[in-house]
Amino acid sequence: MAFEMQTKDDIQKRMKESFEKVSGNSTLEGTFSRDIINANSAEFQNAYAEMNLMIDAAFSNTAWGEYLTRRCAEYGIDRKPAVKATGVVTITTRAANTFIPKDTIVEVPGGQAYATTTAATTDANKTADIKIEAVEAGAKGNTARHTIKKMRLPFYGFVSVDNAEDVTGGADQETDNALRERYNIAVRTPATSGNKYHYYNWAMSIDGVGACRVIPLWNGAGTVKVSIINRDMTTADDKTIKKVADYIETVRPIGATVTVVSPAPKAVNIAANVYGSVDKNKFRADLDDYIKSQGLNLRYLSAAQVGKILMQQNISDYDNLTLNKTNKVSVSQDELLSIGSLDFTEVTG
Repeated sequence: MAFEMQTKDDIQKRMKESFEKVSGNSTLEGTFSRDIINANSAEFQNAYAEMNLMIDAAFSNTAWGEYLTRRCAEYGIDRKPAVKATGVVTITTRAANTFIPKDTIVEVPGGQAYATTTAATTDANKTADIKIEAVEAGAKGNTARHTIKKMRLPFYGFVSVDNAEDVTGGADQETDNALRERYNIAVRTPATSGNKYHYYNWAMSIDGVGACRVIPLWNGAGTVKVSIINRDMTTADDKTIKKVADYIETVRPIGATVTVVSPAPKAVNIAANVYGSVDKNKFRADLDDYIKSQGLNLRYLSAAQVGKILMQQNISDYDNLTLNKTNKVSVSQDELLSIGSLDFTEVTG
């Protein structure tokens, strides 16, 4: 018999009937007996609600949070923790041979903080390139080049700090939906003897990997290409690629030649006449969300797809919409779509 949720009214009715049958006392509203029944039925309803949640927590398709983590762990599928972003900063001082201690804190003004992971001494040019790691784990630690400009506690002789390249690799803790998807793929697909599902599961188990495509026999017999992107659904950095490649080398079948890559970004420059006003930042964010939601499955971007998102902005219509001066941009297996320039001409009247 299947479990059925019970309401306070259902419980009261049964308790009332049982009490009258056993004791013969009145259970009318206002009597002591009815007050006891009402109070207990409320608590029994809460107990049924908790039991209902226990059933949801027991199955992967309805479990959440820690319960989903435990369910997946039974099959050797662990939730990916948040990952700290890493990069390099250049610190400039007034004099050469200035010592810069490990754990020196540098910051994006008004933003994220980073700690140097090693000690360093400035060279003859009065600069030192030092590796850094975000103080807090998560995607919020990723930042563009030339944005780290502040030292939290400047020492004597400090001149400036800058990051010449993007700080990357930061990722939030794996979401319930992403973990559940990995679980479903692992338990529903036959990952055996180094087939493509095995390579998929191996790659997806690595922190920082958000999606994966496996291409068997891509360069002849015995070859496998594993294409990955990060958990922000953009091109993975070299560090993540190496982690995947190194792990697969420890578990792959003997004789397989494995290549791990990440598709290079391919910019899509968008132009259109719009009837109304477009907030470019909002449009870029909305289109970026759509591209990322498709992951490695998005093989082309068309004017129709972009136009649908454009019409969700504050406009009444548009025309002459082009993508890289055409109406459709396709990508190969080694490319990943990204948003380039936005050129909107607002039409009035």
